Formats: sequence, C-alpha cells, structure tokens
Amino acid sequence: ESDMKVEQGARFECRLHIPGLDWPLRVEEATVRWVGPNGFGLAFSRIAPDELSKLTSVLANLEEDE
Repeated sequence: ESDMKVEQGARFECRLHIPGLDWPLRVEEATVRWVGPNGFGLAFSRIAPDELSKLTSVLANLEEDE
C-alpha cells in the first residue's frame, strides 16, 4: 500500500525497511507492474546477490509464520 503516485512501467531504486533487519534491503531497480487505488505492485528487475539472499530469507520466514 502507498499513497505515492506512480505509473505502470516506471522504474526506480527502492529500499525495503523490514522489521528485524539492521538496515533496509536495497533493490537497485524495481519496475511498477500494476497500479491500484491504494497501492502498486513491483517487479524487482535488478538486485545484488547478497540483497537477494536476505530477501529470500525474509520471505521464507514469512511462510513459516503462516
């Protein structure tokens, strides 16, 4: 969810602030795939291997919590 105005296809760098991590995950390039009334979806098109490893770990932990 976000109130930030973006257009489908826009690309930008983003940082994900995730509870439990000492610093935000850095995604070098994310592309806006869809835009809705209260948010938008991103595809990560460029992310460093060490950041991808951290993201994979975070997602695995979320799956365990379900």
